[in-house]
Amino acid sequence: MANKTLLRILVSARPGIQQGIVKMQDIVSEYFKQTGGKTIDPGERTIIENEFIEFAPSNVSVGDFAKGFLDEGEIVNKPSTPNVRFGAKVDYDKMADMWGLNVEDIRGKSYDEIMEIGRAQGTKVDPMFEAERLSEKGIGSMIPKEYYGYNRGEGGEFTKIPYPVYWDDIGASQRPLDTSRIKNWSQRDDYAKFIRKMRGKDFENPTIRKIVKDSGGDVAEGKRAATTVARAAEMVADTKVKQAILSDLDEMKLDKGPRWWKGDDRYRDIEGPMGADDRAGMTKRLNDKVYYGVMEDLDNMLGEEKSYEVLKDVGGFGNRKKYDFDPDAFVKAIKEELEMNDIKYDMTFWENYVDEIMQLTTPEIPMFRSGGLV
Repeated sequence: MANKTLLRILVSARPGIQQGIVKMQDIVSEYFKQTGGKTIDPGERTIIENEFIEFAPSNVSVGDFAKGFLDEGEIVNKPSTPNVRFGAKVDYDKMADMWGLNVEDIRGKSYDEIMEIGRAQGTKVDPMFEAERLSEKGIGSMIPKEYYGYNRGEGGEFTKIPYPVYWDDIGASQRPLDTSRIKNWSQRDDYAKFIRKMRGKDFENPTIRKIVKDSGGDVAEGKRAATTVARAAEMVADTKVKQAILSDLDEMKLDKGPRWWKGDDRYRDIEGPMGADDRAGMTKRLNDKVYYGVMEDLDNMLGEEKSYEVLKDVGGFGNRKKYDFDPDAFVKAIKEELEMNDIKYDMTFWENYVDEIMQLTTPEIPMFRSGGLV
């Protein structure tokens, strides 16, 4: 648990480490604050050192960071190299459990090697590390790292910016490429946090990957896409037909006001709900929407002739009329007909769709201030 806390702190502090702002003693102080500890063991020290070796600016040595770094009054020994083997100093069982790995696959390996294996092969989902793993190894690869002073070419190679405008680019373009200074780390970090939230909402990796790719790394666009996906899952819109109808509904909810939805049946010259002449006209249109939507899905599943045969008794010409005033009963009738014909088609979306439309179009009942109907 302690190593997990330390790694969380390091991941959170990484932008500051990359800029040379955060020092080793800052990490240790925060670690003591969160764990209540007063000392660090050699394995924890090595974890911290390796993080700074990998991500601190190239012009700053780990030794510089370690100056004044005290461990319960004891000056830290000379930093180890990135490839130091932990041996008995590291609790491999704990590291394996943290990442969901086979302990024998990591025993005797260096910190860097364990982290690489964990990010690539770990099976245990931890919100912080899963986001980091996705960001660095999978989904984040679609938001490539950019570096100060250099442009990324189509093949992934970097060339100096010919006429840099910004100060950071001007200075960096005069030196060899410094991969420790990531120009778009903030964008990547924001998306890693967004990925973590999606994971917390049970979004699966293929869905997350599509959202990241389609949004082009724009977090705001990604959030809009994720909202659409979440809405489809909530309504059980599991076919393209259902998703298109849901999209139309959500667009209308944004564009239309309460008066359009509810209408006003009390006055002859004012239209009814959803632009229909009256409530009966609205419910008839709703039934038609459901019928043709289900038919389109069944056409894709069964073919046109078969789908018509399945629903002709409830949806054929003239048969829908008895349900004109009761869309809920119409959906139920379709569902029963499908079950009788052993057709595996989920009607949950249409139940939800009708329920939402009916809620949107049901007028409020006027009440006196003191209570009672008007």
